[in-house]
Amino acid sequence: ITKGQKVGIIEGDVEIIKKWTPALSLKSPNWIGIGRYSWINTKKSPFRYINHSCQPNTYIVGKRTVVALSDIKEGQEVTMDYSFTESDSGWSIEKCNCGSSNCRKKIGPITSLSLSTFKKNISLIPQNFKKIFLVDYRKLTAVKK
Repeated sequence: ITKGQKVGIIEGDVEIIKKWTPALSLKSPNWIGIGRYSWINTKKSPFRYINHSCQPNTYIVGKRTVVALSDIKEGQEVTMDYSFTESDSGWSIEKCNCGSSNCRKKIGPITSLSLSTFKKNISLIPQNFKKIFLVDYRKLTAVKK
């Protein structure tokens, strides 16, 4: 797969959940976020196997199109940055094992990113999650003032 090439479309039903609970986290470990309260249930999609990396080789364009960020060789793991498509403030993976040189050590929602990490990766973040980050960032900085 070459850089910029479409890897595929994330198939699955859209699940809308307004109040997230730990029990739902167990039920939905492979869902991919497409908005503040909506996820794609990837149960029947090969993208349920996509792993996280702080230096991913794919990103999502729109809500479902996965595009190669770099060339991906046969047999190479396909990865994305989970933080770019998650907004639930209670969600996190305590230990990141991606091994990239810029590993953040912990994976959290879009709002867990520093402003510098957000800006550095802004072109890779779906529009809905850019808005979520900016709204929550403004709220946080307004509280500090």
